[in-house]
Amino acid sequence: MTDSSSEQGADAAMLNELLQAKMDSARSQTQMTHVMRIGTFHMEIVPSKDINTVDLFNKTLDKLIKKYGDRLLEIKMDGTPYTSDKMIG
Repeated sequence: MTDSSSEQGADAAMLNELLQAKMDSARSQTQMTHVMRIGTFHMEIVPSKDINTVDLFNKTLDKLIKKYGDRLLEIKMDGTPYTSDKMIG
């Protein structure tokens, strides 16, 4: 019997492999990738006529600012995750 959490882990690993292969393919074909890096956040998009990267990056940045505010630019070197102020208390 397999629990659903191990299936989700396998699905996430397969999705990660697929995305990495797509990025590697774009790089090998001398296509550029679009990269958004803020603090420790990193997002990389393979160009596509179906994706408006400017709009996607703007929406992503808006959501990150809404969630993390000024802490978005902080970098923690010890590897511990940030906690949301809303979770404290």
